Amino acid sequence: MAKEDSVKWAEVEKTLQDTDKKDLIVLIRELYRHSAENRQIIISRHAKGKKSDWVLESFQRVIRNEFFSDKGYGGLQSDVVRKAVLDYSEGSGDLAGTMELMLFFVENVVEFINEYGDIDEEFYDVAYEMFRKFCELIKTPDGQSFYPHFKTRLLKLRSESDDFGYGFGDDIAIFVEDVEDFF
Repeated sequence: MAKEDSVKWAEVEKTLQDTDKKDLIVLIRELYRHSAENRQIIISRHAKGKKSDWVLESFQRVIRNEFFSDKGYGGLQSDVVRKAVLDYSEGSGDLAGTMELMLFFVENVVEFINEYGDIDEEFYDVAYEMFRKFCELIKTPDGQSFYPHFKTRLLKLRSESDDFGYGFGDDIAIFVEDVEDFF
């Protein structure tokens, strides 16, 4: 039997293309049962009907847990947060939900800093980059319709991050002002 890391995706893909639909469904069910992360990805891509609310909320819980865990301190792992946003975005194709997660992340950074004090510069950088992308998206033709939904939260974010270190508060203010000027 070949070692797991020596098998290339092309080989797996060919096998899957030749696999019966019922066998693929069994495989997907096994992956679904294997981990919460797999369930989130499968649901976000393939659930029918009004899925966005509860799927989005599950991704928000992942982000929130990195800051304010029910079991003590959050992990503050920026990779977990970025992965949650990326998985939701790629899995759902839901621009509004993706923007919601991006802003939710930055709001949690601000809330955490206001509650506990400064964080390391790397986390500021990740939050800065996420907010920059959010501000780019809100100015796109598809994102513009969501501005009224986010406006109050953007202004609150600017106000609550006013005195933050590493220039973060200044950056938030500049981005919010740019978005306000755009609209």
